[in-house]
Order: sequence, then C-alpha cells, then structure tokens
Amino acid sequence: MRNAVNVGIVLLAAAALAFLPAGSEVGAVAGRALSLAFILVFALGLSFAYRRFGSDFQRLPGGFRALGLGAVGVLVLTFAGWSRLLAGQGGVLAALLLLGACGAALFVVWQRYRAIT
Repeated sequence: MRNAVNVGIVLLAAAALAFLPAGSEVGAVAGRALSLAFILVFALGLSFAYRRFGSDFQRLPGGFRALGLGAVGVLVLTFAGWSRLLAGQGGVLAALLLLGACGAALFVVWQRYRAIT
C-alpha cells in the first residue's frame, strides 16, 4: 500500500510539471536543484574521505597524489560542463572517455594506496 502511495505522489508531481502553466520552468529549477545537491554530496563525500584518509594520501609518492587530484579535478570539470559536453558532436564519446580515464587513474592510485598500507 505504501508503494502505491509513493508511486501516486510521483505521478501527481509529474502530471503537475507536464500540464500546469510554467511547469517546464519549475521542472528546470528542480533539475538544477538536484544537480546542485548531487555536486554537494560529491564534494562532502570527498572532504570526509580526505579527513579519514588524508594522512595515508600524504604518504603516497608525489606522482600518484598528482594523478589522484588531477582525476578528481577532471571529474568535477566534466560534471560541471556535462550539458555542453553532450550537446556537441562526439560529446557522448568524449564524456565516456573522460569518465573512463578518471576511473582508471583513480583505480591506479587506489592500487598504489593498497600496496603501501
């Protein structure tokens, strides 16, 4: 019963966005708010991880620290320009390549971290 109520609420909100005047503007604002919330959660997660593992991160060699921080920076820039990146020719491929390269770089840093601890 509770699931039916939740589905009903979501359907009511979707109908309001689709059929009320200025619903698309409200939807755009809601989408931007969700994007900002995602970025905030991402930033808070990174700050908590740095607090927890900061001393371990400082024990990594300089090249691995630079690789890790660079990968995080590229991730942030990719997420910030996501809509423009996907709008251009080959943008989806570029976005996937950037995300894959960042994931691979963070994996290499994590492997090195596991080797020294």
